[in-house]
Amino acid sequence: MIKIRGKEGLLHRTGKELQNVFQNLFKQRGKWRRKALEVATYYSADAPRATNAKKLIVCMYDGRMDHGGIADRLRGVVSSYDVAKQLGFDFRIYFDHPFRLEDYLEPAAVDWRITKEELCYNPEDAEAMFCGSNGTLVEPFFQRLWFKKRFREARKQLHVYTNALLLPRSKRYGKLFRELFRPTERLEQALQHYSAPLEGGYVTISLRFIGLLDDFTERDGKHIAPEEQERLMARCVEKIREVHGRYAKGRKVLLTSDSTRFLKYAAEQLDFVYYIPGDVVHIDYQDATSDDINMKLFVDMLMISRAERAFLLQTDGMYNSGFPRRAAQITGIPFSHLRF
Repeated sequence: MIKIRGKEGLLHRTGKELQNVFQNLFKQRGKWRRKALEVATYYSADAPRATNAKKLIVCMYDGRMDHGGIADRLRGVVSSYDVAKQLGFDFRIYFDHPFRLEDYLEPAAVDWRITKEELCYNPEDAEAMFCGSNGTLVEPFFQRLWFKKRFREARKQLHVYTNALLLPRSKRYGKLFRELFRPTERLEQALQHYSAPLEGGYVTISLRFIGLLDDFTERDGKHIAPEEQERLMARCVEKIREVHGRYAKGRKVLLTSDSTRFLKYAAEQLDFVYYIPGDVVHIDYQDATSDDINMKLFVDMLMISRAERAFLLQTDGMYNSGFPRRAAQITGIPFSHLRF
């Protein structure tokens, strides 16, 4: 049954979609220009000139701007690479906050690494651009136009701050991701370790509580009473049981969530549930993260990508997470978003 009213209802979601379309049409580019000015103070005529001969498009994740979680950042990378490749420009990634990306994902077919010393902050040769997202169906069209305009206008280096998603449902997303990235040796070893109990095939189920269970820090997090928390966890467990019985009987379920509390709760209730141990944080709110936290983040993501099928469960108050969507898109496995 389709829900009509309320924040998760059809009327609210349709109204929000229309509002965001008009924002794209009339406000977005002005906002993107203003956001780019936030990092303009880092550029100076006294800075060394650029030494690269060919134009560089550089995706920047240096702590100077918020971008969302790892799925948001990597979709921005793939989007930027897609346009840079089409236009014939060299492409790099500078990702050092709150961790170094190459400690977990290394270059595959494209060497995207760039050192801090190779970055130019002289405005004669370099400038920053920003491209954000608000999740409308028409947004990729506007984002792609903006990318092409700014990439063509750029001088020797364009520093791109973005979480844009130009390929929301395209199989090309996974192809481009695999051109850019492969797990480092130690990440691959961790993946093999956690895959062993799931031998024979598994599906993944993801749930994003954004702080509803009081164990995750999120800007948009909400608080609910302890008795509501218990009811919510019980409902989610029953839904997991239903999904398992319908789609994955005889298979293990790898559970991923931003709530460690829920992962432990569900594993106690359901003997077919498995999860990767460790804490979960939102990387936009961290100046630094531990290696254990980072490893869990990438293990969760790539374990989803290697599953037979991925599900996102969402009910009132929970978040429509892009993490399992983008993870499934890496390899093109079936993905289903189940509201209940």
